[in-house]
Amino acid sequence: MEVNGINSQIQYVDDTYDPYDIKTKDFLKIYLKMLQLQDPTEPLKIEDMIQQNYLLQQISFLTNLEETMRSIIEAQRLSYITQASFLIGKNAVFQEKMVKDPAAGYVLLSPQDYSGVELSVINTHTGKVVKTYSTDLKKGINSLDLSGLPAGEYRVTVSYNGKILKDVILGLEGTVQYISLTGNEPVLGLPFGERLLKDVVYIST
Repeated sequence: MEVNGINSQIQYVDDTYDPYDIKTKDFLKIYLKMLQLQDPTEPLKIEDMIQQNYLLQQISFLTNLEETMRSIIEAQRLSYITQASFLIGKNAVFQEKMVKDPAAGYVLLSPQDYSGVELSVINTHTGKVVKTYSTDLKKGINSLDLSGLPAGEYRVTVSYNGKILKDVILGLEGTVQYISLTGNEPVLGLPFGERLLKDVVYIST
């Protein structure tokens, strides 16, 4: 079937062509051509041509630099995901200032073994001690008994030989379910919400 009324001249576009990537030999060809076509009454100045070529090279450099930075950022993002992916299925602990949900998995992190410590759970609103008990702490992660406490906010103190242990940390533990990125920050998905990877203070199996 013959189709009429269509321009038979076909133009092919070179997608790889970069108007800012001008080599020295290309610049000389352009310059010679412009000399041939120049107005004799207003001749071209070599200084202007050199300046224009310099500006084009600067633009090319900045464009390439921007593309390189984008590649580096993307590679960094993939690296973060790869490094954090091994945490899926493991338990991560985040430091907390107080207990906000007694039913959640709160733990105590101890730098060493302590025998016969006294734990006090204090209601942050009333300032009253609502629960006390004695236990032994092992180096690492230790369970925290918050059973029987109603919903509310509580502060936990740990005493040993009559002195409060400031090196024992209250933590919230949860199993890592997924990894994502917020900006360039790896984020861990946990049963109690999302937390930044950089905020992890302890990892257990």
